[in-house]
Amino acid sequence: MRCLFEETQRFTQWWVWVILLFSLAPLFYVETNSLYVKLIGVSLLVFIYIIKLNVKVDNNGLHYQFFPIHMKYRTIKFEEFIKFEAITYSPIMDYGGWGIRHRFKSKAYNIKGNRGVKIHLKNGKNILFGSQHPEALAKALEEIRKQ
Repeated sequence: MRCLFEETQRFTQWWVWVILLFSLAPLFYVETNSLYVKLIGVSLLVFIYIIKLNVKVDNNGLHYQFFPIHMKYRTIKFEEFIKFEAITYSPIMDYGGWGIRHRFKSKAYNIKGNRGVKIHLKNGKNILFGSQHPEALAKALEEIRKQ
């Protein structure tokens, strides 16, 4: 299958790491904290570090994986689409932040930035995929639609 679009995003924003390190620093400087508490702090840092959002488009549909939450790719077939659009959005105001976000009949998968592609589905729901290249993602989806 020919891949028309592929993108992987990670939490690489400096401010995310500053917030995490400052909030977890007391765990390591307070002597009364147990090894268990410190392991939880380290585990949280490792978890945030390994999170990644993978999005691919090929003739079978849009495939996505929010690793390590999703161990396998999930697919949205083109028959399920009503429409899609590259948009600019407010992650905090529209979805309550970054990550996997649920709001009413919508869901968002976003890692960074405020741009993405919103897909409206036949079941009345919509899914937003944050992207650093939303126009390229929408173009790949349009190319498949025309086939």
